[in-house]
Amino acid sequence: MKSLFTEPVSEKTPPRSDALHIAAAALLVRAAQIDGVMDDNETKLLTRLVGPHFGLEADAAALLIEEAKQAANEASDLFQFTHRINTHFGETHKLMLIELLWQIVLADGVVDDYEANLLRRVAGLIHVTDLKAGQARKKAEAALGE
Repeated sequence: MKSLFTEPVSEKTPPRSDALHIAAAALLVRAAQIDGVMDDNETKLLTRLVGPHFGLEADAAALLIEEAKQAANEASDLFQFTHRINTHFGETHKLMLIELLWQIVLADGVVDDYEANLLRRVAGLIHVTDLKAGQARKKAEAALGE
């Protein structure tokens, strides 16, 4: 009976990336995957955004994306990621994350209901107002238009 409540031993290697980076990148991956298709534009944009915005070299960014994909696929909800972000991100970084999420969602030119819902939920969970999330979307649209 005791074994039912203990954590199973995992044979996976522990993540090599920072847990906070994994949390933020996992939300970006979730945004890219939520419509059921992670197309080439979203994948390329994710790769382009993660390195510079997280202060990582190309190899470290690629590793982070892989770890974030694994974390996003294993997660049953967003709380484990948003809780970490709430604990460690200030308002400026939260707004930047929402802007990056919008860039990922807008990359394929279509915002479906699942994507819009994800952005609303994440913004609410990390305490970003609708007004500020809307401003972040406009910045994301402008950044993609450049």
